[in-house]
Amino acid sequence: MRIAIIDDENIFRMQLKMMIGKLSEKKELDLAVEEFESGESFIHALTQKRYDIVFMDIYMPEMDGIETAKKLRELTERTFLIFMTASDGHYPDAFSLHAFDYVTKPFTIDRIEQLLDEIIEHTPMDEAFVKLSVGSVEQKLFLKNIISVTTNGHYLEFVTDNAEPIKSRLTSGEFLNLTGNDKRFLTVNRGIIINMDHVTKVLNGEVYMEDETIFPIFSRKINAITQEIKDYLLSN
Repeated sequence: MRIAIIDDENIFRMQLKMMIGKLSEKKELDLAVEEFESGESFIHALTQKRYDIVFMDIYMPEMDGIETAKKLRELTERTFLIFMTASDGHYPDAFSLHAFDYVTKPFTIDRIEQLLDEIIEHTPMDEAFVKLSVGSVEQKLFLKNIISVTTNGHYLEFVTDNAEPIKSRLTSGEFLNLTGNDKRFLTVNRGIIINMDHVTKVLNGEVYMEDETIFPIFSRKINAITQEIKDYLLSN
């Protein structure tokens, strides 16, 4: 799971990152933490990747936590949002933005562990993967990390949210069979497969992905494919 900590005070970012690191080891969880000292820098990062959990300080200069959270919610409703503050005067704003919870500073590792346990209970860990031959090496690739798969000659190119693109000698059909025809993967055009979990919008016959890639939808199937993507996003 990818976690973002947004707080203009370095000490709180460091403390929370340390707590999450200890809990990650204790619970044997894959928790990657990124820090941001402003709402602006966090929103900029959202144009390239997404986060499963966001710890958001409310009182920050320039763009405060409430305004930052509004922009976050314009981009996604599926992130667990947890507000952090030294006072409890923003409960109405916090929960109008579909916050998962609200913690007051200074927080304890027990409180953070409670929050992580509750989130994991709501979100079973997705560990589905495929094994690909990359050159002479066999590589494990988690399905949740794949953004798109495109045909490149006799190879498929896999773009993920956490590494450089990789190529494997494989056909589109062989890849889909390896995934067990996982419902998140959709062929939108000849030689183009997308992971619908990474779609940001569909507009005018094109699908926009979180890595800012834009793919054209097969012209004869624009309405059907557009509707399929919208139905998937609504149900997930």
